Amino acid sequence: MRKIRRMKEEDLQKVIEIERLSFPSPWPKESFLLELQNPYSNLFVWEEDGEILGYIIWRAIAGEVHILNISVHPKMRRMGIGKKLMEFCLEEEKGSHHIFLEVRVSNKPAIKLYEKLGFEKIARIKNYYNFPKQDAFLMFKLLYQKMKN
Repeated sequence: MRKIRRMKEEDLQKVIEIERLSFPSPWPKESFLLELQNPYSNLFVWEEDGEILGYIIWRAIAGEVHILNISVHPKMRRMGIGKKLMEFCLEEEKGSHHIFLEVRVSNKPAIKLYEKLGFEKIARIKNYYNFPKQDAFLMFKLLYQKMKN
């Protein structure tokens, strides 16, 4: 059975394993613990037959959403899990004004996914990532536009 559910502290061992397999400079456990305690943070996992295969973390404050982290286990990539996690976030935050994220300029699959979901590149941030040193694209999507009188 497949489901998206809130992340729990007990999930961190598997989440950190996915994080380490996915990123050259993975978040430490402490970062996940801080997000779990942050009232503005939303942490969800993709669980399939009792196994965690992906996760997404975002913050939502005053109509602004910032995707902090998203990853899918390497053996499960290109199967739509990342897209479903992103769509879940967009649905959860549909009343917010806008959403943004940063992505490595070399991460072509992720950029392609974000563009399919309606995100646009709005800036290039020099040396945003450290290991290895690399630029990021800042990507943005308008979620809600107030009607003009």
